[in-house]
Amino acid sequence: MSWLSSWLHELILVVLMAAFVEMLLPSKSMERYARLVLSLLVLLTMLSPIISLLKGDASKELTVAMQQQERSGGLLNRAEGAPDSLDKILADGRMLAAGAREQSLKLAAEEIAGQMRDQITGSTGLGGVKVTVALAMGPNPNAPLGEEVPLISSVTVALPPEQSASGGAVQGGGASSLPSAGPIQINPVEPVQVSLEGSGGEGEAQEASSSGGGSTPASSSSGSGTEGVQETQAEEAGTIIQLLEKNWNLDPALIKVQSSGGGTVKS
Repeated sequence: MSWLSSWLHELILVVLMAAFVEMLLPSKSMERYARLVLSLLVLLTMLSPIISLLKGDASKELTVAMQQQERSGGLLNRAEGAPDSLDKILADGRMLAAGAREQSLKLAAEEIAGQMRDQITGSTGLGGVKVTVALAMGPNPNAPLGEEVPLISSVTVALPPEQSASGGAVQGGGASSLPSAGPIQINPVEPVQVSLEGSGGEGEAQEASSSGGGSTPASSSSGSGTEGVQETQAEEAGTIIQLLEKNWNLDPALIKVQSSGGGTVKS
């Protein structure tokens, strides 16, 4: 507060000097000119602290004030165990920013997966398709400074159970199987010979041979049905990959199509 006391001393001295000069004036003709000059002198004395502040180096004074704040143990003090240190505040800020980025990537991946699922259902007619999208931060080739943007790292498409379990329907359904499972071959029934004089062992042998011959078409039809289902799934997987590659400009290596059992149909 020394500057305040010195300023008050200067102001009092100037006012006293102005009153003394006014008393020494020889005539009243020069009184108004003298009062103007003395008033300007008093006003200049009153504004001297502001003038000195404007003439001073503001950056230097700010640096000195910051150093004094650090020495006095303020908020910028980096002493051990300080709960509100600058490093801790910056670390908390980076942690919050990382959590918010992960949450935004998760929400964006769910939104993209929903749009892909709608496109696959509308184009192929498959219902119950599950799409999983994974996003990751990567450099943007179009940005001049190489800023990182969310990019699709992988897409997994799971076919519905009814599409992958159609092979079981061929084995248990018989004539009600899908047309793509292949035609059913029916062998003609062999003639049955009945002999009253023969032993029972021969009849059992004939029945066993006839029953063994009848099981061959069923096994062949089930095998052809499984191959047909696999071919159908491969065609559907190729259609899905081409659709996503065209609509989302994706690399086919990032797209994986799986059946309901967990096996990969095509990737």
